Amino acid sequence: MKAAPNEKTMRLTNARRLHWRTVDVLPLVLALIAAIAYGSISVYRHNVFASGAFDLGVQDQTVWGYSRLEMIPNTVEMVRNLLGDHFHPILMAIAPLYWIWNDVRVLLIVQAVLIAAGGVPIFWWARRQLGVLPAIVFEIAYLAFWGVLSAVVYDFHHIAFAVPAVSFGLYAVLTKNNRLLWAMVALGLLTRENIALTFAAIGVFVILAQRRWRLGAALIAVCAAWFVSVIEVIMPAIAGAPYGHWTYQDLGPGPGSALLHIVRHPISSLALLFNNPIKLKLWGGLFGAWLFLPILSPLFVVAIPTLLERLWSSNPALWSASFHYSLVIAPVLGFATIDTLARVRRLLPDRLRQIAAGTVSIAVLVAGLVLTVGIVRPLDELGTYTWAGQAAEIQSCLDVIPADAGVSASDALVPHLSHRREIYLLTMKADAEYIAIDLASYGGHFFAGEQAQIRDTITRALAGDYGVACSKGTTVVLRRGGGSQSLSPEIAAFLAAG
Repeated sequence: MKAAPNEKTMRLTNARRLHWRTVDVLPLVLALIAAIAYGSISVYRHNVFASGAFDLGVQDQTVWGYSRLEMIPNTVEMVRNLLGDHFHPILMAIAPLYWIWNDVRVLLIVQAVLIAAGGVPIFWWARRQLGVLPAIVFEIAYLAFWGVLSAVVYDFHHIAFAVPAVSFGLYAVLTKNNRLLWAMVALGLLTRENIALTFAAIGVFVILAQRRWRLGAALIAVCAAWFVSVIEVIMPAIAGAPYGHWTYQDLGPGPGSALLHIVRHPISSLALLFNNPIKLKLWGGLFGAWLFLPILSPLFVVAIPTLLERLWSSNPALWSASFHYSLVIAPVLGFATIDTLARVRRLLPDRLRQIAAGTVSIAVLVAGLVLTVGIVRPLDELGTYTWAGQAAEIQSCLDVIPADAGVSASDALVPHLSHRREIYLLTMKADAEYIAIDLASYGGHFFAGEQAQIRDTITRALAGDYGVACSKGTTVVLRRGGGSQSLSPEIAAFLAAG
């Protein structure tokens, strides 16, 4: 017996509802999978002592202080208040999580969620402009982008908060949701001082591309005023010194002279953006992963502050494909690519539009994966941790150190000891109550003179009033005024080799 027409209609309607509910939840599922993968990678790195004092140990000590409702001096960075180094009060929002699980890995998990969340608005916008399949592909392209994965394998950085702020902020601008936009502006401004420039650039886009003069002018004015106030007034007041991150000596000794130089010498200033093979590789890597389509979108203007900040700097680390430096620009490139493709698609005949959208989006994903897996290869680091099997041995030595004791430690040990008021990098201070050193975690990569400094530290300590509290394998923990253990054969051999 055939179903009545109204029953067929209801079934069809229910099937459509189920389909769209599935599509609605899909970006969240993709983000969740990515967050689990990112978090697993970051926690694994930390567990095998591959994380470091900068930036995980630095920021963990400050957040630990916030969790105790205190602003404590940051002894890793050796500053009286970390807000005077970079302005990131948003870190206070993480502190309550330490009441649930008082562990540095909270930061790594929070970062994983923040970075993955940045892909959701990319899906939403691509779905509106291009369809479901391109939306899926573009979210995956963002989540697998080498700039994102490079940040995942570099500890924790507060800049991770800027990723969803910029991504949701761009979606808010494109959908003209001003309430969401201003909420993301607030989040971004509390993340780091330079994010104000990115949101000011969004204001420029609003004026030039959307002709919303009042909103654009308001964004630029608020962000510019905030930026100047933070770097000229607030941070110097906190640090007791002028802003300390000026690395643009090729332009001038300060912002004023640099701006004058750019106005007087625009050609040579632009040439600085391309005057090094490493910079050229960065250009190719950033835009090649998106088939250079972002350059054709008006949204490219939003990427300009990040590009200038990195490529005008005289610090070569900022030109690198490693670390967290390509994180904030990642959602901008994703949105700009979608915008370019949507504009081109509208120029095509109807029968070619969907084919072109699907084909180009898949080509973008392939290009990104080729760069991620075949050229930049940020995840290759995960196979280099030769000391991973020693993690339990290292941790057993660290466990002898009391929670309230001051410690001087080698780089990889610092984030495992940073829940305390006094934790120092060994190269900065080598005479705390406890000295903790592990040789294997250096991976054989010592800075010039570092091995000699470590030998000298251990030798002087043992010749003074320090004793061996624990020594297993390549790890040694020394304690002032006590400790009767013997040095392990590995540590003894290291000292003898000097």
